[in-house]
Amino acid sequence: MKTLIILAALALLFCVPSFPQQQPTLTARQYFVELRDANAFNKYADKYVCFPDTENPGFVVVSDKADVVDRMARSGNEKGVKLAVKTGDGLFVRTFYKGVETGGVLFYDKIEDSYRLEFKSPLHGRAVYLINWKTGRYRFQVYDLDKSKVLPSEEISGKCELIRPDDTPSIAGEKP
Repeated sequence: MKTLIILAALALLFCVPSFPQQQPTLTARQYFVELRDANAFNKYADKYVCFPDTENPGFVVVSDKADVVDRMARSGNEKGVKLAVKTGDGLFVRTFYKGVETGGVLFYDKIEDSYRLEFKSPLHGRAVYLINWKTGRYRFQVYDLDKSKVLPSEEISGKCELIRPDDTPSIAGEKP
C-alpha cells in the first residue's frame, strides 16, 4: 500500500505541468551596479552614467572630450592626449541594455549647446543629446530626417550622475 501511495504521488508530480517562475526584471540602476561592482567602467570615457526617467532597463555612460583628455593626461597617456586634441569638442557615449553593451564608443560632435551624431543606416537620421551639466538632466532625441528635420521621432529624458561619486565633477567645475 505504501508503495502504491509513493507511485501515485510521483505520477502526480510528473503529470502536473510546471509553470516557469518569472524572474523580476532588474532596473537600469541595478544593471549598472552589477557592472560597476565588476569594474566594467575603467575606460577614459567612463565618467557619468545616465538613467532614463522611464522603467527602461537601458542606460548610457558618457564623458565629454575635455574630461577624457584630462584623464589621459593624469594617467600619463601623452600619445592619446595628442590624438584626442586633434578632434573637435564632443561627447563620448557607450550604450547598455539589460547590462550588455550595445555597441562601441560613439563620438557625438558638439554643435552649439548639443551633441549630435548623423547616420545613414538603417535610416537617414540624427541622434542628439542635450545635457544641462549643472543639474545633470539630459534629453536624447532621434530624428528620422527623411520625415522631419524639426520633430524628433523618439525622445528620452533622464538624469546623469558621476559613476564614482568621489570623482571630480569636471576639470572646468561646471558639471554636477
